[in-house]
Amino acid sequence: MKKVNDTKSIYSILMAVFIMIAVSCAIILIADKYKRWRAEDIFRKLAESTKVENVTEHRKNSIPESVIPEDAMLSKYELKVKMLCEKYGVKVPEKYIDFDSLHETVSEDIYAWIYIPNTNIDYPVLQHATDNAYYLEHNLDGSEGYPGCIYTENYNSKDFTDPQTVVYGHNMRDGTMFSDLHKYEDEDFFNENKYVFFYTEDDVFAYRIFAAYQTDNSHQLLNYNFSDSGVFIRYLNHIFEIESDPQILDRDVKYDEDSRLLTLSTCVMKERQFHLRYLVQGFMLD
Repeated sequence: MKKVNDTKSIYSILMAVFIMIAVSCAIILIADKYKRWRAEDIFRKLAESTKVENVTEHRKNSIPESVIPEDAMLSKYELKVKMLCEKYGVKVPEKYIDFDSLHETVSEDIYAWIYIPNTNIDYPVLQHATDNAYYLEHNLDGSEGYPGCIYTENYNSKDFTDPQTVVYGHNMRDGTMFSDLHKYEDEDFFNENKYVFFYTEDDVFAYRIFAAYQTDNSHQLLNYNFSDSGVFIRYLNHIFEIESDPQILDRDVKYDEDSRLLTLSTCVMKERQFHLRYLVQGFMLD
Protein backbone atom coordinates (compact mmCIF):
# COMPACT_ATOMS: atom_id res chain seq x y z
CA MET A 1 0.00 0.00 0.00
CA LYS A 2 2.85 2.33 0.90
CA LYS A 3 4.55 1.62 -2.44
CA VAL A 4 1.38 2.57 -4.30
CA ASN A 5 1.13 5.82 -2.35
CA ASP A 6 4.79 6.62 -3.03
CA THR A 7 4.22 6.03 -6.74
CA LYS A 8 1.21 8.35 -6.69
CA SER A 9 3.23 10.99 -4.87
CA ILE A 10 6.03 10.84 -7.43
CA TYR A 11 3.48 11.01 -10.24
CA SER A 12 1.81 14.03 -8.62
CA ILE A 13 5.16 15.80 -8.22
CA LEU A 14 6.10 15.13 -11.84
CA MET A 15 2.73 16.39 -13.02
CA ALA A 16 3.12 19.53 -10.92
CA VAL A 17 6.59 20.13 -12.35
CA PHE A 18 5.31 19.57 -15.88
CA ILE A 19 2.43 21.99 -15.33
CA MET A 20 4.79 24.60 -13.90
CA ILE A 21 7.11 24.26 -16.90
CA ALA A 22 4.19 24.49 -19.32
CA VAL A 23 2.79 27.56 -17.56
CA SER A 24 6.25 29.21 -17.51
CA CYS A 25 6.72 28.56 -21.23
CA ALA A 26 3.25 29.97 -21.97
CA ILE A 27 4.00 33.09 -19.93
CA ILE A 28 7.31 33.60 -21.74
CA LEU A 29 5.63 33.12 -25.12
CA ILE A 30 2.80 35.52 -24.28
CA ALA A 31 5.26 38.09 -22.92
CA ASP A 32 7.36 37.83 -26.08
CA LYS A 33 4.32 38.22 -28.33
CA TYR A 34 3.14 41.21 -26.30
CA LYS A 35 6.58 42.83 -26.47
CA ARG A 36 6.66 42.35 -30.24
CA TRP A 37 3.10 43.66 -30.62
CA ARG A 38 3.95 46.70 -28.47
CA ALA A 39 7.04 47.47 -30.57
CA GLU A 40 5.10 47.15 -33.82
CA ASP A 41 2.26 49.25 -32.40
CA ILE A 42 4.72 52.07 -31.70
CA PHE A 43 5.84 51.94 -35.32
CA ARG A 44 2.22 51.93 -36.56
CA LYS A 45 1.33 54.99 -34.51
CA LEU A 46 4.44 56.86 -35.61
CA ALA A 47 3.73 56.09 -39.28
CA GLU A 48 0.14 57.25 -38.86
CA SER A 49 1.32 60.53 -37.35
CA THR A 50 3.38 61.38 -40.46
CA LYS A 51 0.45 61.47 -42.88
CA VAL A 52 -0.55 64.93 -44.11
CA GLU A 53 -2.05 66.48 -47.23
CA ASN A 54 -0.31 69.84 -47.46
CA VAL A 55 3.21 71.19 -47.09
CA THR A 56 3.69 72.07 -43.43
CA GLU A 57 5.34 75.08 -41.83
CA HIS A 58 8.15 73.04 -40.30
CA ARG A 59 9.57 72.59 -43.82
CA LYS A 60 10.10 76.34 -44.26
CA ASN A 61 12.99 76.87 -41.89
CA SER A 62 15.95 76.16 -44.16
CA ILE A 63 16.38 78.66 -46.97
CA PRO A 64 19.34 77.89 -49.28
CA GLU A 65 22.04 80.52 -49.64
CA SER A 66 21.61 80.74 -53.41
CA VAL A 67 18.30 80.25 -55.18
CA ILE A 68 16.70 81.60 -58.30
CA PRO A 69 14.51 84.66 -57.59
CA GLU A 70 11.13 82.98 -58.07
CA ASP A 71 12.12 80.29 -55.57
CA ALA A 72 13.47 82.67 -52.94
CA MET A 73 10.68 81.88 -50.49
CA LEU A 74 10.97 78.10 -50.82
CA SER A 75 12.75 75.96 -48.24
CA LYS A 76 15.48 73.49 -49.10
CA TYR A 77 12.92 70.69 -48.83
CA GLU A 78 10.45 72.44 -51.13
CA LEU A 79 13.14 73.16 -53.69
CA LYS A 80 14.08 69.49 -53.76
CA VAL A 81 10.44 68.45 -54.15
CA LYS A 82 10.06 70.90 -57.04
CA MET A 83 13.24 69.68 -58.72
CA LEU A 84 12.28 66.01 -58.47
CA CYS A 85 8.92 66.76 -60.02
CA GLU A 86 10.16 69.01 -62.82
CA LYS A 87 13.34 67.13 -63.69
CA TYR A 88 12.28 63.52 -63.16
CA GLY A 89 8.49 63.61 -63.06
CA VAL A 90 8.57 62.17 -59.53
CA LYS A 91 5.93 63.36 -57.10
CA VAL A 92 7.26 63.18 -53.55
CA PRO A 93 4.69 61.81 -51.06
CA GLU A 94 4.16 64.51 -48.47
CA LYS A 95 4.84 63.47 -44.88
CA TYR A 96 4.91 65.46 -41.66
CA ILE A 97 7.78 64.25 -39.50
CA ASP A 98 8.49 66.10 -36.28
CA PHE A 99 12.10 65.10 -35.65
CA ASP A 100 12.33 67.25 -32.51
CA SER A 101 9.45 65.32 -31.00
CA LEU A 102 10.88 61.99 -32.14
CA HIS A 103 14.22 62.82 -30.52
CA GLU A 104 12.57 63.93 -27.30
CA THR A 105 9.96 61.20 -26.89
CA VAL A 106 11.31 58.22 -28.86
CA SER A 107 15.04 58.17 -29.60
CA GLU A 108 17.91 60.54 -30.33
CA ASP A 109 19.21 57.94 -32.79
CA ILE A 110 16.43 58.64 -35.31
CA TYR A 111 17.90 60.70 -38.14
CA ALA A 112 15.69 59.95 -41.15
CA TRP A 113 12.44 58.36 -42.28
CA ILE A 114 12.09 55.77 -45.06
CA TYR A 115 8.93 55.39 -47.13
CA ILE A 116 8.23 53.09 -50.09
CA PRO A 117 4.75 53.60 -51.61
CA ASN A 118 2.52 50.51 -51.90
CA THR A 119 4.44 48.68 -49.19
CA ASN A 120 4.37 48.55 -45.39
CA ILE A 121 7.81 50.18 -45.33
CA ASP A 122 7.11 53.45 -43.51
CA TYR A 123 9.58 53.70 -40.63
CA PRO A 124 12.08 55.87 -38.81
CA VAL A 125 15.72 55.13 -39.61
CA LEU A 126 18.15 54.89 -36.71
CA GLN A 127 21.88 54.69 -36.21
CA HIS A 128 23.59 53.80 -32.93
CA ALA A 129 26.75 55.77 -32.27
CA THR A 130 28.94 52.83 -31.17
CA ASP A 131 27.11 49.48 -31.48
CA ASN A 132 26.34 48.64 -35.10
CA ALA A 133 24.35 45.54 -34.12
CA TYR A 134 22.24 47.28 -31.48
CA TYR A 135 19.12 47.87 -33.57
CA LEU A 136 19.31 44.41 -35.05
CA GLU A 137 18.12 43.15 -31.68
CA HIS A 138 16.59 46.18 -29.94
CA ASN A 139 13.30 47.99 -30.39
CA LEU A 140 12.41 51.67 -30.20
CA ASP A 141 11.50 51.37 -26.53
CA GLY A 142 14.87 49.79 -25.70
CA SER A 143 13.48 46.28 -25.25
CA GLU A 144 15.53 43.44 -26.66
CA GLY A 145 14.28 41.12 -29.43
CA TYR A 146 12.19 41.34 -32.57
CA PRO A 147 11.18 43.25 -34.63
CA GLY A 148 14.22 45.47 -34.05
CA CYS A 149 14.46 48.67 -36.09
CA ILE A 150 15.31 49.92 -39.55
CA TYR A 151 18.88 51.11 -39.21
CA THR A 152 22.24 51.96 -40.76
CA GLU A 153 25.71 51.35 -39.37
CA ASN A 154 28.14 54.07 -38.39
CA TYR A 155 30.24 53.26 -41.46
CA ASN A 156 27.66 55.42 -43.23
CA SER A 157 27.17 59.14 -42.72
CA LYS A 158 23.70 60.42 -41.95
CA ASP A 159 23.51 62.91 -44.81
CA PHE A 160 23.28 60.35 -47.67
CA THR A 161 26.48 61.62 -49.29
CA ASP A 162 28.31 58.28 -49.26
CA PRO A 163 28.81 56.41 -52.54
CA GLN A 164 26.97 53.46 -50.97
CA THR A 165 24.36 53.67 -48.19
CA VAL A 166 23.21 50.34 -46.71
CA VAL A 167 19.96 50.14 -44.72
CA TYR A 168 19.02 47.00 -42.78
CA GLY A 169 15.72 45.57 -41.56
CA HIS A 170 14.33 42.20 -40.50
CA ASN A 171 12.17 40.07 -42.78
CA MET A 172 9.22 39.56 -40.42
CA ARG A 173 6.65 36.84 -41.10
CA ASP A 174 3.79 39.22 -40.28
CA GLY A 175 4.69 41.51 -43.18
CA THR A 176 6.29 44.28 -41.12
CA MET A 177 9.76 45.87 -41.23
CA PHE A 178 11.60 44.96 -44.49
CA SER A 179 9.57 41.87 -45.40
CA ASP A 180 7.84 43.81 -48.21
CA LEU A 181 11.16 44.12 -50.02
CA HIS A 182 10.39 40.62 -51.25
CA LYS A 183 7.51 42.10 -53.25
CA TYR A 184 10.22 43.12 -55.71
CA GLU A 185 10.60 39.47 -56.66
CA ASP A 186 7.51 40.10 -58.78
CA GLU A 187 8.45 41.80 -62.05
CA ASP A 188 5.19 43.73 -62.34
CA PHE A 189 5.60 45.15 -58.85
CA PHE A 190 9.24 45.96 -59.60
CA ASN A 191 8.30 47.91 -62.72
CA GLU A 192 5.42 49.78 -61.10
CA ASN A 193 7.08 50.74 -57.80
CA LYS A 194 10.48 52.16 -58.58
CA TYR A 195 11.00 54.84 -55.94
CA VAL A 196 12.28 54.92 -52.35
CA PHE A 197 12.04 58.15 -50.34
CA PHE A 198 14.09 59.27 -47.33
CA TYR A 199 13.04 62.31 -45.32
CA THR A 200 15.37 64.22 -43.02
CA GLU A 201 14.83 67.34 -40.92
CA ASP A 202 15.12 69.72 -43.88
CA ASP A 203 15.58 67.58 -46.99
CA VAL A 204 14.22 64.65 -48.95
CA PHE A 205 16.09 62.08 -51.03
CA ALA A 206 14.60 59.95 -53.80
CA TYR A 207 16.14 56.77 -55.19
CA ARG A 208 15.12 54.91 -58.34
CA ILE A 209 15.27 51.14 -57.94
CA PHE A 210 17.19 49.25 -60.61
CA ALA A 211 18.03 45.89 -59.00
CA ALA A 212 16.43 43.30 -56.71
CA TYR A 213 18.18 40.01 -56.16
CA GLN A 214 19.34 37.34 -53.75
CA THR A 215 23.00 37.16 -52.79
CA ASP A 216 25.32 36.07 -49.98
CA ASN A 217 25.69 37.84 -46.65
CA SER A 218 28.98 39.57 -47.43
CA HIS A 219 29.27 42.86 -45.57
CA GLN A 220 28.96 45.50 -48.27
CA LEU A 221 30.71 48.34 -46.47
CA LEU A 222 33.59 46.32 -45.02
CA ASN A 223 34.38 44.22 -48.09
CA TYR A 224 34.53 47.12 -50.54
CA ASN A 225 36.28 50.49 -50.41
CA PHE A 226 33.56 52.50 -52.11
CA SER A 227 35.55 55.71 -51.73
CA ASP A 228 37.78 54.30 -54.48
CA SER A 229 35.94 55.17 -57.69
CA GLY A 230 37.47 52.19 -59.50
CA VAL A 231 36.22 49.78 -56.84
CA PHE A 232 32.82 51.46 -56.89
CA ILE A 233 32.40 51.11 -60.66
CA ARG A 234 33.60 47.49 -60.62
CA TYR A 235 31.06 46.73 -57.89
CA LEU A 236 28.25 48.33 -59.90
CA ASN A 237 29.27 46.42 -63.03
CA HIS A 238 29.34 43.20 -61.00
CA ILE A 239 25.70 43.65 -59.98
CA PHE A 240 24.71 43.05 -63.60
CA GLU A 241 26.85 39.91 -63.74
CA ILE A 242 25.34 38.23 -60.70
CA GLU A 243 23.26 35.15 -61.48
CA SER A 244 20.69 34.42 -58.82
CA ASP A 245 17.10 33.38 -58.46
CA PRO A 246 15.15 35.53 -57.77
CA GLN A 247 16.71 38.42 -59.69
CA ILE A 248 15.27 41.39 -61.56
CA LEU A 249 17.46 44.09 -63.12
CA ASP A 250 16.83 47.31 -65.02
CA ARG A 251 19.71 47.07 -67.48
CA ASP A 252 18.92 50.45 -69.04
CA VAL A 253 20.02 52.34 -65.93
CA LYS A 254 22.90 54.80 -66.33
CA TYR A 255 25.56 55.35 -63.68
CA ASP A 256 29.06 56.68 -63.17
CA GLU A 257 31.59 57.23 -60.39
CA ASP A 258 29.53 60.11 -58.98
CA SER A 259 26.36 58.02 -58.59
CA ARG A 260 25.06 57.42 -55.08
CA LEU A 261 23.90 53.87 -54.44
CA LEU A 262 21.27 52.74 -51.94
CA THR A 263 21.11 49.14 -50.76
CA LEU A 264 18.15 47.88 -48.73
CA SER A 265 19.09 44.57 -47.11
CA THR A 266 16.94 41.90 -45.46
CA CYS A 267 16.96 38.17 -44.81
CA VAL A 268 15.76 35.31 -47.01
CA MET A 269 12.93 33.44 -45.29
CA LYS A 270 14.02 29.92 -46.18
CA GLU A 271 15.05 27.08 -43.93
CA ARG A 272 18.81 26.93 -43.35
CA GLN A 273 19.42 29.89 -45.64
CA PHE A 274 20.94 32.20 -43.04
CA HIS A 275 23.90 32.90 -45.33
CA LEU A 276 21.67 34.61 -47.91
CA ARG A 277 20.40 38.18 -48.17
CA TYR A 278 17.82 39.82 -50.41
CA LEU A 279 18.90 43.22 -51.68
CA VAL A 280 16.90 46.01 -53.34
CA GLN A 281 19.15 48.69 -54.82
CA GLY A 282 18.61 52.10 -56.35
CA PHE A 283 20.44 55.23 -57.47
CA MET A 284 19.78 58.65 -55.95
CA LEU A 285 18.04 61.08 -58.30
CA ASP A 286 20.17 64.22 -58.77
